[in-house]
Amino acid sequence: MSRLLTAGVAVPLLLAILLLGPDWLFFALALIVAALGYWELGALMKSSGQDLLGAGFLTVLLVTSAFYFEPLTLTHATLASILVIGGAVVFQWSPSRDRLAGAMGTFFATFYVGALMGSIVALRTLGPEPAGRHWVIFLLAVVFVGDAGAYYSGRSLGRHALAPRLSPKKTVEGLVGGIVASIATSVALVEFWFPELETSTAIGLGLMLGLLGVIGDLFESFLKRSAGVKDTSALIPGHGGILDRIDSVLFAGPALLLYLLWIA
Repeated sequence: MSRLLTAGVAVPLLLAILLLGPDWLFFALALIVAALGYWELGALMKSSGQDLLGAGFLTVLLVTSAFYFEPLTLTHATLASILVIGGAVVFQWSPSRDRLAGAMGTFFATFYVGALMGSIVALRTLGPEPAGRHWVIFLLAVVFVGDAGAYYSGRSLGRHALAPRLSPKKTVEGLVGGIVASIATSVALVEFWFPELETSTAIGLGLMLGLLGVIGDLFESFLKRSAGVKDTSALIPGHGGILDRIDSVLFAGPALLLYLLWIA
């Protein structure tokens, strides 16, 4: 019940922000999500014996912001992150393997959360209005409908395990059902919002985003299994943590952005 109630509140609110709100409001939401995602990763890594640096909150916000503010490029944010993390390590004055592991983990968390979340921010600002709004909704719909398709088809038809060591409940049949759902959603939304694109392009986008969503989900499962936890946190009632909800989107978002910038 809590799962349905949470979705019933969160989905309309997110749609309202995307369809009606200014781009800075979505950017502010992305910063909050990035900061919470970094906090969750810190808790995961602490469970496996690594402490992330507190300075990582600054670097993850810097990298996410680089995708919104044109004068601040990702190169600038990367260089600034190196200086901030390096400085934070130096001023601890106590070199050790744990400190080194924490610094490396902070770099990973900065770009896993910051850069991938930032790519979704960049989607929102892409092209003339309302194209950016539509592309973000397209991304979320294709990935989340694919997730739902995988869940229900796997539950009813699943026989063959997909990645038993990472996610025992995922099946090959669920993967196929999820991909079909992603492709169908992509074709429908492209026809509605982007009729200038070919149907073959819509099919390709659905296939690409559906597969990357599964990879993102499995990668998050790898992190959680390595840390020995079921969920990244309990921030979202009935859904687990922030990263539990956006893991699929974090891998699919950059791919859609690169397609639109380099190929479309």
